[in-house]
Amino acid sequence: MRSFLRVFLLGFVIIGVGYLGLCMYAKDSTTQASQAFNAFNVMVKREPKYIKIDNKEATDKDGYGNYTYDLKSYDENGNEHPIEFMGMGKLKQDHYLELDTKGSYVYSYKEVFKKDIPSDVYTKLNL
Repeated sequence: MRSFLRVFLLGFVIIGVGYLGLCMYAKDSTTQASQAFNAFNVMVKREPKYIKIDNKEATDKDGYGNYTYDLKSYDENGNEHPIEFMGMGKLKQDHYLELDTKGSYVYSYKEVFKKDIPSDVYTKLNL
């Protein structure tokens, strides 16, 4: 019985450490698997991130006019995060978007004005 309990606890610790490691890796990873994991990850909070559209970074991967953007985003504290999302068509150059994200998974986006962006984030977006 003791050996079963030890094996059970060791397995539980290994799974827990593996889950925490995966959470840390997937938070800022833009791969599709990481984005899918972040959508259901309880260790990552849902937060807004801000980006400035740069159409040089847009690619039409599927050929249907849905452009994929791979850009730098900033959270409300000014921390930089890589982000990849698909826009419905080509978005307007140099416009600002607020992304509703959970880790690297993007739920939605909306256009915002300068007054709606935190000032330190706005300065970082325009560097």
